[in-house]
Amino acid sequence: MKTKSIKNSNNAVVGIVAAFLIIGLIVAVLSVIQTQYVPKWMREKEADHMNLVADQFAQLKYAVDTHISNQRKNIPISTTITLGSKEMPYFMSLRAFGQLKILQNSFNITINGSTNYTTLLGIIKYSSYNNYFINQEYIYECDGVILSQASGDTMYIKPSLSVTYGETVENITLHFQIVNITVIGGKDQSAHGYGPAPIQTEFKKIEDLEPIEDVKYINITTNYNHSWYSFINTTLIKAGLNYDKSALDYDIFIDNDTVVVHFFDTVNVTVNLDYIEIGAQIAPGWIEERK
Repeated sequence: MKTKSIKNSNNAVVGIVAAFLIIGLIVAVLSVIQTQYVPKWMREKEADHMNLVADQFAQLKYAVDTHISNQRKNIPISTTITLGSKEMPYFMSLRAFGQLKILQNSFNITINGSTNYTTLLGIIKYSSYNNYFINQEYIYECDGVILSQASGDTMYIKPSLSVTYGETVENITLHFQIVNITVIGGKDQSAHGYGPAPIQTEFKKIEDLEPIEDVKYINITTNYNHSWYSFINTTLIKAGLNYDKSALDYDIFIDNDTVVVHFFDTVNVTVNLDYIEIGAQIAPGWIEERK
């Protein structure tokens, strides 16, 4: 009888030890997944979301371009910006958030020539609040889309700027389309969270301004000056203007937040401006402005 009792007791101990080993193995596997794989999965999830926002800003620019092409008032176009991404359902992870804003008077362009012209423009800005992937901003600014992050900023989609020559190579004309985003309806100018944020746009007006001749300076003040510096410099070089020490047609540099383009006497520059105003609101539905 004693021998049988000892044998049953050993079996119980073995069962308890096996249970603890299984539980320990499960905890170890879950720990590895939580510390090694979940951050990787979440980085990929947030990176995919940033790619989605990039595509959505491309759609936003397409909507604005459609307004400019059709020039029809009182016909709003709705696009959606997904602000953030959800956490994983079965593991500990953090949700990503984002913010979408309409910022008025955030971009300034000044042209000095036979007459002087200056104007302030509104922009649309998205900012991410990621926990695993690098934070990024997408900005619709003066008909272009800019990608900005900690390492710098770049022109993601180019604005409308072209260069043509006159009867002689010294005479050039810059055609520049500038888009001003204004707030419609007095509704909130921002949205914050992780879900979709509808943004609706509407054509307001277009003005074909008088040509500005004998232009010597173009100054662009923006928070994303490196994007504009690179874009304008590349555009002028591709158009055939000289930008080297032996034969300068122009100089370009950054002074604080301002990109300065200085044209020399080797070229006679005329600037043609199209000023477009686009109304926008961040909200579901549509608010009509009273006249």
